[in-house]
Amino acid sequence: MKSDEQENKKLSILTSFTDKHAYCEKVKMANFTQSMRLEGYDISVPSKIKSTRERNALRMQLIRYYQQENTEKV
Repeated sequence: MKSDEQENKKLSILTSFTDKHAYCEKVKMANFTQSMRLEGYDISVPSKIKSTRERNALRMQLIRYYQQENTEKV
């Protein structure tokens, strides 16, 4: 049997909201990936955007795309 001390070392303590949110997102993506695998789909999890410059550029690109799409529908 494992001692309580060894078991506690395996579990990281989630003390802040940011840690808890990151953990939940990681588990959610892992569950999604496995669910899709069971359904027969082979998906790849998108990589996180590393810099804020890349994230902002992508954000602006998506905003322009959807603004253009919405104006065409009216």
